[in-house]
Amino acid sequence: MQPTIWITWERQPRNRAMAHGLGVPLFEIVSSCGRPFRQLICAFKTIKLLFSCLPRVVVCQNPSIVLSVLILALRPLLRTRVVIDAHFGGIDSGNGSAAPQRLLDWCNRAADLVIVTNPQHASHVDELGGKSFICPDPLPDLCRFSNLSPVCPKKVFLICSFDPDEPFREVFAAAEDLLVDGFRLFCSGNYRKAGISPDDYSHVVMLGFVPESEFYSSLFDSEIVIDLTDNDDCLVCGAYEAMEAEKPLVLSDKPALRSYFTSGVVFTENRAPQIAAAIRRAHDFRTELASDAARWARQAKQESSTRLSALRAALDAL
Repeated sequence: MQPTIWITWERQPRNRAMAHGLGVPLFEIVSSCGRPFRQLICAFKTIKLLFSCLPRVVVCQNPSIVLSVLILALRPLLRTRVVIDAHFGGIDSGNGSAAPQRLLDWCNRAADLVIVTNPQHASHVDELGGKSFICPDPLPDLCRFSNLSPVCPKKVFLICSFDPDEPFREVFAAAEDLLVDGFRLFCSGNYRKAGISPDDYSHVVMLGFVPESEFYSSLFDSEIVIDLTDNDDCLVCGAYEAMEAEKPLVLSDKPALRSYFTSGVVFTENRAPQIAAAIRRAHDFRTELASDAARWARQAKQESSTRLSALRAALDAL
């Protein structure tokens, strides 16, 4: 019997860093099949895993909401405690539809504990009658990638998933304006899911969804990193990676981002002229911003260690 296990249906840096920091085994259950077969296969593997190790506490990532509902449904049979690690999509359905939001709210109310990244989401869970615990992402360990390649002058790296909340077209417009100053935009992520062809934006280098080593190579050889969202309460994953890499960072001027990332950042409105101005400013002050990012990262690691220790105690108490 395992005391605590962590289950996710995707490969994601937060899960790995959190599970490692807590000292609990992580099970990444993934399938290359399309929906709904992927979910059926993952559900079967999850059920098999749970009944083979009979954990006292199960931590599961939401999204996937299917994974969260499945484990909550199995809780009486397993006699286990269920902890949900709720990313933004595990708190806010994001599509304005009442039914998915009600299901999310039920999960967050029913779980024994809900891990969230910011106070706004904690308040939402507590108001539902659930029990929240705030733990932002631990900074990833990027040491093995840090010396891959030299910095390319005026290379701007956009970390993007091409989700509806990301104003990537505004960034592409800003990049066109920045060409005259010698800046070049490189963009990660699966642009095809947004119906984009590289020919649509010939001034942008579309990297696509690349292997981890290529992603971090592009991160480290960039002068400026940018990660934007339209959501007020979303701590974007790319920001943690940029800060750990000590890169000047451009973020959306949103409450959650501004309150957490307090150094090494230039904040911008999500409009092309403001984005272009923010990138120019980040480049002008790149030395100071990089130094501030390094200092922020050191402090964040100390605070993360404290939060993970408190979370470990909370899991043990369950």
